[in-house]
Amino acid sequence: MTEDEKIVTSEKESTSEDEESILEDKDNSVDRKENIDAFPEFRGNDLRLWWYIFGILVALAIATRFYQLSQPDHVCWDETHFGKFAGYYINRTFFFDVHPPLGKMLIGLYGYLSGYDATFPFEKPGDRYNDTHYMGMRVGCTAMGAFLVPFSYLTVWEMTHSLPAATLAGVLILLDHG
Repeated sequence: MTEDEKIVTSEKESTSEDEESILEDKDNSVDRKENIDAFPEFRGNDLRLWWYIFGILVALAIATRFYQLSQPDHVCWDETHFGKFAGYYINRTFFFDVHPPLGKMLIGLYGYLSGYDATFPFEKPGDRYNDTHYMGMRVGCTAMGAFLVPFSYLTVWEMTHSLPAATLAGVLILLDHG
C-alpha cells in the first residue's frame, strides 16, 4: 500500500467516525427531547409557577440586600478603598491602580448622582460619615448585588429550561453572604 492509499484510507475511517458521532448526537438530542416532554411542569408549561418563583426570589433579594443598609453609619472595610477611588473619579484626579476600573467608576457614578462631593477622606474603617452623602454609593452597589439573584435564575433557566435548577441557582446566590 502506497502513502497516498494510506492517507485516503485514514480519511475514510475518520469520516465514518465523524458520521457515527453525528448520528449519536442526533439520537441523544431525541432522548433529551423525550426527557423534556416527560416533565412538562418543570419545562416552562406552568408559566404562573415560573413567575411566582421569580417574583419571590426578586422580593427576597431586595429585602435581604437592602435591610438596614444605612447601618453602620461609619466606613466599613472595603469602603475605605472604593470610596477613596470613587472620590478620585468624581474629582477627576489622576491615580494609578492595578485593578480594572469599572467597579470603582460605577461607585463614583452612584456617588456623583446622589450628591456626594468627594471631600470625605476615607482614611480608615470606623471613621464616622457624619453629614457625608454616602448612601448613594451603598444603594448602587446593593442594587447591583440584588440584581445577581434574578440574573442567575434567568441564566440557568435559559441554559437548562429546568425550573428546579434555576430556582436552586437563584437561592444559592440569594443566600450567599460572602
